Amino acid sequence: MPWWSWIIIWAGLGLALLLMLGLMAWWLFRKLMALFRELELLADRAEILETANETLAEQRFERAILLKRSEVVARREYVRSRSRERRHNRHVARLDRARTITRLDASSRQWFTDE
Repeated sequence: MPWWSWIIIWAGLGLALLLMLGLMAWWLFRKLMALFRELELLADRAEILETANETLAEQRFERAILLKRSEVVARREYVRSRSRERRHNRHVARLDRARTITRLDASSRQWFTDE
């Protein structure tokens, strides 16, 4: 085999190596960009969870046995009053709707006739 054929073979192998390294670098770069996008989404979700955790930290459950009786009674009365208020508001809304339905004046309506 002549000497110049070895130069062509090694040059071809070198170009193939450079092409493979370039493709692998491109593949790795795309994976890295996808990783950064996912890390950004993770940071956004972690921020949302952190705000939710702060909100829930304010509403921590306290065991009634560790509180004073007056505090437990006051809290329970507050819950009951809110429940009564919501129930009353729903009742008033149902009555208002019933009044609008039954208050329809038939003489003011225009009925379909065959004239």
